Amino acid sequence: MIAFLILGIVFLGFSLLFFFAPRVIVKVSEMGNKLLFTDHGTVAHRHWSGLVLLIVSAMMMYLGLKGW
Repeated sequence: MIAFLILGIVFLGFSLLFFFAPRVIVKVSEMGNKLLFTDHGTVAHRHWSGLVLLIVSAMMMYLGLKGW
């Protein structure tokens, strides 16, 4: 259950970046392109991406805390 809690916090951080600091996401994506291929479509639709990550993070944190 600790894994759900950690993943929830990570997803929460990324969702906040999508909403409030999209330039950071672009920089992280550019750095990630050196290692892997990433899609800039998620940055183009940053509000939807942020909302999906926010919902997933809430579910992960709920599952993580429910197990304690």
